[in-house]
Amino acid sequence: MLSTGTYSVKTIRSFSGGPFPRRGGPCIFASRPPLKVLVHSTHDSRVDVSEPVAAAEEKQRQLEASEQPSDIIAGVTKKKRSSRQADSTDAVATFLTRRFGIAGGLAWLGFLAIGTLGEQIKTRLEVANEINGTKDVQDAPEVVLPSGVRYRDLRVGGGQTPIKGYLAVVDYIGTADGVEFESTRARGKPIVFLYGSRPFTGGMCPGLEEALAGMRAGGRRLVTVPPEMGFGERGFVLRATEHVPNKQGIIPPGATLVYDVELVRVSIPPS
Repeated sequence: MLSTGTYSVKTIRSFSGGPFPRRGGPCIFASRPPLKVLVHSTHDSRVDVSEPVAAAEEKQRQLEASEQPSDIIAGVTKKKRSSRQADSTDAVATFLTRRFGIAGGLAWLGFLAIGTLGEQIKTRLEVANEINGTKDVQDAPEVVLPSGVRYRDLRVGGGQTPIKGYLAVVDYIGTADGVEFESTRARGKPIVFLYGSRPFTGGMCPGLEEALAGMRAGGRRLVTVPPEMGFGERGFVLRATEHVPNKQGIIPPGATLVYDVELVRVSIPPS
């Protein structure tokens, strides 16, 4: 069965042998269009014309026309921007630098420097007030708290009072029924702890924490703690730690505790 088809000039020129119709004219070939067509020439060669050449060339021109240089540049720029990272870990500094240039970054740096300087001035003022406001007292009256804890001021501090969650540094000598069980002053290592946190550090107890509540940094008190506000009927044994390997002491059950305690410093814990 013979059928006809239309071919371009390129296709016609590729044929050899015998006259061929002009461009756009009918051509006789043995095939089933639009499947692959094998045309026999006088040189016994085969030409694959499975897809019209004109249609393929037109499709290629459309693809090339659709890819404009601006689209290619935009695509490359987008990839570069997506892989770019912030120049600084400080988001504010990065934003100001990109928005206002180097002047914005320098302004933010100056703001941070002023803030740091302000904190240093504040700390020095607090230390100065603590020193100037601290004074020794004699024959101070003994104060008895509702819990049974008793204390007497030996020195009134001029610094900050303890606040829950703040760091407190205390230096004390503790005795249980007249026998010393711990002395941070002797070993030269005050106790540093978060005020109001649990469990207690070293020989600290609820009664001593309650007595520290009204103290100011730089102050010193003689605190007497009844057994129920101390370690009760269980007692306590101080054991060595990594930082204080020579720590040791025994608090007998039901012992009354006496602390000669000094509140050295109160400060905000580091974030």
